[in-house]
Amino acid sequence: MREMQEAMARLEALAASARQAEERAAEWSVRRFTGRADEGRIVATVDALGVLAELEIHPLSRRRLDARRLGDEILNAIVRAEEAAAIAKDELTGG
Repeated sequence: MREMQEAMARLEALAASARQAEERAAEWSVRRFTGRADEGRIVATVDALGVLAELEIHPLSRRRLDARRLGDEILNAIVRAEEAAAIAKDELTGG
């Protein structure tokens, strides 16, 4: 009888732990992560999976940078946002 109670207690603890992990994953999945470049004038926002959701480019960056440099800075902002999402994922999953 005691073994059955211990097993049930472990099962309940496991179920509670699974619910908590599911809640944390749901919260993480709706988060947005940003990366900045060109002194903060270019801002990329990605979702939890690293998919680009928004890109803001200040008019000064458009005027000041040639096409190649603008593309590089946009890419830098996106990479930084993706890195922020990856760090958050690692924190959620424990590495």
